[in-house]
Amino acid sequence: MFDVEIYENAAGRSEIAEWLEELNRKAPTSKESRVRLKKIAEYIELLKTYGPQVGASAIKHITGSDLWELRPTQDRIMFAYWRDNKFILLSHFVKKTQKTPAREIEKAKRLLADFLERSG
Repeated sequence: MFDVEIYENAAGRSEIAEWLEELNRKAPTSKESRVRLKKIAEYIELLKTYGPQVGASAIKHITGSDLWELRPTQDRIMFAYWRDNKFILLSHFVKKTQKTPAREIEKAKRLLADFLERSG
């Protein structure tokens, strides 16, 4: 079993938590939000259960980095393995191109560096 933690910056803000709250807020009146939220929750549970062995349809390693991409629907959640069987969910974006945008990879790298610096 693995633990999953959501990254928060030094001020306690979390892009992912805010995004999930927004989807949850829209869910009662938006089927798309309900479907996305359900799929995201399912994929996070898969990550908790199987870790990196979950399979290529659910996660993808970002070559040349410590980052991984969780892949529910068109949503992408960038994450990294930390220690003690823990994953840190760093950022998210909606994938619109074949290749993961470099700016999204760099953003996740910055967030991971911040997390590691503050967490030791």
